[in-house]
Amino acid sequence: MPSGLVDPSAPGSRLGGGHLATAGALWPASEDGPLDLLAQLDLSEVAGVWPDGPLPDHGLLTFFYDTEDQPWTYVSPNPDKWRVWWERGEVQPLSTPEGWETFPGRRIRFEPAMTLPRATEDDCVFQSLGLTAELSAVDDAIGGGGPAFHQLMGWPHLLQGGMTTTCQRESAFVRDGLDRFSPERGLSGQNWDELDDATRAADWRLLLQLGSDAEGGWCWGDGGGLYFWIRADDLAAERFDRVWMVMQC
Repeated sequence: MPSGLVDPSAPGSRLGGGHLATAGALWPASEDGPLDLLAQLDLSEVAGVWPDGPLPDHGLLTFFYDTEDQPWTYVSPNPDKWRVWWERGEVQPLSTPEGWETFPGRRIRFEPAMTLPRATEDDCVFQSLGLTAELSAVDDAIGGGGPAFHQLMGWPHLLQGGMTTTCQRESAFVRDGLDRFSPERGLSGQNWDELDDATRAADWRLLLQLGSDAEGGWCWGDGGGLYFWIRADDLAAERFDRVWMVMQC
């Protein structure tokens, strides 16, 4: 969670601020211009709170997003509109693109918390876990909560339905070369079943959730959240360039 403003280029985990990167790096951009830096996480700090977690114990994990032209699920899934970088070596302040303003830099303090799947999670998630209890009991167990909730990994706070199938279908359209499942044409139930089988919807893991945040100066849709997801095997292989992003509100 945020805990006060910091220098834009100060080391350590923070939301917003300037970009610390390896020498020679370029600020990431889409065809429409530079992306906005939302968070830079010092993974050694994460390891201090979660020593046996699935993330590397070193380097900086940085999240970028196009806050002006916010990609919307099912409408314009475009991985050029977001980026996740893992800086592993020595870093230095990276010059901000000319005329570009960054969000205020705010220090992050990591705190462990328990999360549980909600009743609106995709069915494939519950099946993969072998859960047989009433889904409403799970939903009741975790209760509500607001969308302005920043969270690293765990189960997401869903504002709509589950996102694992969405990630698999969209990434299959764009990245995995399943041209016969082009999003421009309607799909039959059999098509969807084949696509789900081909892309293993239950394999996705939440990497980072960022809620709308007035203090930080950002709002997703009409007050929703951004969810950065990664496949389990990509997480294990530290392939953070394979992250997929979904916005809900």
